[in-house]
Amino acid sequence: MNRSKTPGLSQWLTVSIMVAAAIFLVYKLYEYAGSRAYFPVGLTIAAVDVGGMTREQASEILTNRYIQAPVILYHRNDRFELSPTEVEFTLDLVTMLSEADDQRMQQDFWAGFWGFLWGRPVAVQPVELRATHKREALRDILDRISVIADQPAQPPQPVPATLTFQYGVSGTAINREASFADIEAALYRPTNREARLVVDAVMPERPNINLLTRLLINHLKGFEQESRGVASVFILDLQTGEEVAINANLPLSGIDMLKVPIVLQTYNALDQLTLRHRQLISDTLVLRPDHLAANELLTVIAGADDPYLGGRQVTDMLQRVGLKNTFIIAPYDSIGRPGLRTPQTPANTSPALATNPDPYMQTTAEDMGLLLAMIYYCAKGQGGPLMAAFAETLTQFECQAVLEYMARNKIGSLIEEGVPPNVPVAHRHGWIRDTHGDAGIVFSPAGDYVIVAFLYQPNWLEWVVSSPLLADISLATYNFFNFDNPYLNRNRLN
Repeated sequence: MNRSKTPGLSQWLTVSIMVAAAIFLVYKLYEYAGSRAYFPVGLTIAAVDVGGMTREQASEILTNRYIQAPVILYHRNDRFELSPTEVEFTLDLVTMLSEADDQRMQQDFWAGFWGFLWGRPVAVQPVELRATHKREALRDILDRISVIADQPAQPPQPVPATLTFQYGVSGTAINREASFADIEAALYRPTNREARLVVDAVMPERPNINLLTRLLINHLKGFEQESRGVASVFILDLQTGEEVAINANLPLSGIDMLKVPIVLQTYNALDQLTLRHRQLISDTLVLRPDHLAANELLTVIAGADDPYLGGRQVTDMLQRVGLKNTFIIAPYDSIGRPGLRTPQTPANTSPALATNPDPYMQTTAEDMGLLLAMIYYCAKGQGGPLMAAFAETLTQFECQAVLEYMARNKIGSLIEEGVPPNVPVAHRHGWIRDTHGDAGIVFSPAGDYVIVAFLYQPNWLEWVVSSPLLADISLATYNFFNFDNPYLNRNRLN
């Protein structure tokens, strides 16, 4: 049996496959060897895929993603572009590319070729982002955006027509510290480079007491211009000590307001009060058409039938607690004694507006307001000048009694007319032909305060002028202290 020496078809096929495989492997080996000049497939630098890229290409794409691409900042609905160069953002390309080269050079050739051949690249370690920026430069950018986009809160404003105060308008302000994290996160990522600024609502402030001062000055301007008169106002917040002082140091006739220190000195001078004394105190502090009770108390204070001596003792008491502008040197309705001279005070010796004060009884709105505050703190057991000066002779109970008597003084006008009917007011009012006034403490829901107001007009001051104007001063003051729940007195405003 003869066998053929010529290769068969199957042998040719086998050889062909082996040759083709060899050629394929040689080609792939060549291709892979060439790819070793590039970064390995799957390698990322700063979360950017640079597989198959040269150093130059990788540098270019990193610069494009991190340096040239802006970060979009949103201030609510407003959009701002932040260029990384504005915050001195820089990439450490040398370090990152060197680490990428290490990944390329350290890869095993044959393991890499096997992965390349089967489309399963050998795993490589990502290169972390190396970059820096200047936070202070970022803060400056936010400052500039704030100027453009933030809305400052609008302060409260007075409403002259109703003697109330309207709420301010809230504003906005970038919270820089809280905004940094989101901005910097966007700055340090290659995609989704957007950040929302943290924008805080800025609530308007409550009315400052200067707003009340402004409202009162404007409201009193007409009276002063038309009558050639003057208004003197002193208001004291008994919680904070803030004041309104409008011509508050003008010398004025003391009128019935000086009955308050007369009663106070009565308590100070006497260890025990008789029923008669209590009746005199009531008649002095509660509305009566005469001054008989006040004059009799001056004799009680003197311990003799000498109301002039009693007046000097009241004055000494006032001087001792620092009220230098208030004095009584003669009883009510007196024409004085021969040789009796008006004391000189800081108020009546200053070149202020002429108010024709009574030569025998004078005060200022400030002195009266401070005296009422002293009585209030004494009644509350909170000390103060009265308790410091007369700790042995004046008690908290007696200060309370003074305010209780003053609270019975009901006239339905002046300070009382400017507050709701259910709000307690301890006050003493008075008037003579050219000077009308009222001085008291208002115990309002939102806080207690002292209010003293005098109006002076040369020769004659009409009640129809003074009464509503003093009530307006009271109404505006109440609405300032009770900003959230004002009193809209329709009788006063219609």
